[in-house]
Parts: sequence; structure tokens; C-alpha cells
Amino acid sequence: MTRKMRSPIANSDGNRTFNTLTSKPEFHINRNKRAVTVLVRGIYGNAILEKGIAKAAPDDVFHAEIGKAIALRRALGLMVPSEYTNAPKPDEPRVGSVVRGVDHDMYDGGKVGVVTALRPTEFMSAELGLVVDGFAGTGWNLIGNVSILDDTDVDYSVITEGVAA
Repeated sequence: MTRKMRSPIANSDGNRTFNTLTSKPEFHINRNKRAVTVLVRGIYGNAILEKGIAKAAPDDVFHAEIGKAIALRRALGLMVPSEYTNAPKPDEPRVGSVVRGVDHDMYDGGKVGVVTALRPTEFMSAELGLVVDGFAGTGWNLIGNVSILDDTDVDYSVITEGVAA
């Protein structure tokens, strides 16, 4: 996306880059640090005009797309809406969630993996029934204390399909 990102409100919002320069954002996602950085570059000479950073708090769920929106708005001198910083946390793991859980045989604070499947509901309780990539065996049959770390790769369109009808 390369264009002037002007404010329709008589240039009262944002910084000089937002209001007068033609620029392009370049996003860098670091899932290990749970951060998104955007470098806003000029299209002539490729110089870095602005930089914005969004980092998830330790008790928050990281979501790269929300991080991109926050980082870009910060780089362009725009207010970050509270809907971005106070987005609801997922209440249960979904396929694609990065989760941490404690195996009943482990005492090291837990392992991290990606949910690849959910077992049928008759086999699930609040913390059981997840199949997680990166763990030995057939899945997480005896895992407790599951916490969601990252839900960037969750396909929420599947979850919300019936809601609009």
C-alpha cells in the first residue's frame, strides 16, 4: 500500500508523514517477543520516516493484526482507539491458538504448542480435549492450566458464520 494517508478532518490528525508525504508501511512481527514494529518508509529514496511499536502485555493474548493497527497508528501520530488496546481475550483455545499448558508429569511451568484440533465435545471439559502440535503422544489428554498466548492464526470467520444470520 503506497499512498498519502491524509486525514479527512483538515489535517488536524496525525503527524507530517500522515498528512503530507507519500509513504508505505513495512511490518515486522516478532512472536517470541510478542511485538509488532512498523517502519513507515518514503517511496522516494526508501528512507524511514516514522517507526511505531506495539507490544503485548505479559497477561494479554498477542494478536499480530491488532498489533499492526496499533503500531501504524502510533507511527503516524494518530490516537489508538481503546477498542484496540482493550480487545476481548479469547475465552477458550481454538484451532490455530498458541497455548501453554502443564502436563501432569511436568513441573517446569508448562510447554507451548499450537492447537491443531479439538476433540468432539463429549470428550472435552474446560481444559481437556486439545490436540497440540509439538507435544509427544496423541495430544493433550491430561493437560491442565491451559492459557492462550497468541490467537493470530485462528480463523474467526468459521466461528462467527452463524452469528450474522
